[in-house]
Amino acid sequence: MKKYIQSSFDLLSNIRFFNLSTHDPDADSVWSSTIFYIPKYNPLTLIWYSKQETRHSRELYNNPRVSGTIYSSRVLPDSSLDLAGSQFIGYARQIPDGQLQETYDYFFLKTYPDENIRKKKARPISDYQGNAPRRFYELEIQAWWVYDSDAWSQNQDDDRVQVPLSELLSSAKIQ
Repeated sequence: MKKYIQSSFDLLSNIRFFNLSTHDPDADSVWSSTIFYIPKYNPLTLIWYSKQETRHSRELYNNPRVSGTIYSSRVLPDSSLDLAGSQFIGYARQIPDGQLQETYDYFFLKTYPDENIRKKKARPISDYQGNAPRRFYELEIQAWWVYDSDAWSQNQDDDRVQVPLSELLSSAKIQ
């Protein structure tokens, strides 16, 4: 299990985009968006901001159940594929005003660790409240799977391995 936990942390620490899939039960349709995120641990959460008018933001109001993927791939010189990836399911929501400052500070500190760069690049908090079009969102992960290239190369039925969140989160304390 240790290699799957390490693979999970490698993805969460080094890849900054995830694919978010939402579902609108009224329209009986699904939607996928690529989103820049920052991870937060205990509970395992992905944080991002989006305009409220985007389809995925609107769909979260009707149905907070979502799924997503994080992956990294590249073709190696020998034409083989180097692939790492995860799939997950969870619940997403808009950050309430009472948690906005904490979320804003965490997101931009992790996005721009250098204070001078953060001051230049981070939008003001007023861009995420009141009549502003943007809001912060969080996705709390309920289940997590990682891709197992060994299982794939051995032609096993499923090349995904579920990583228990309790093990992932207990390891996060050591990271």
